[in-house]
Amino acid sequence: MAEAHQAVAFQFTVTPDGIDLHLCHEALRQVYLSGLHSWKKRFIRFKNGVMTGVYPGSPSGLLVVLVGYMSTTKYAKIDPSLGMFTKLSKHLPIR
Repeated sequence: MAEAHQAVAFQFTVTPDGIDLHLCHEALRQVYLSGLHSWKKRFIRFKNGVMTGVYPGSPSGLLVVLVGYMSTTKYAKIDPSLGMFTKLSKHLPIR
């Protein structure tokens, strides 16, 4: 019976004086650590998914994407740097 009582994170009783609340800080800590561990595993799974989805790209695939982007900007007559060089030239003393 003692083990089942320790598994309860909080217990409250209603008395004529009011509500009496007992918190088991160790049980609440374990619940918090369990949630933290779950989120860490979820983040690592997401990071691994990104790494395996992006990293195996070949240089020829990067070249295809780069040529596609440059040809699209040339066709649409858009600055490929999206105005980055003009913003940098205002702040850097380059002639």
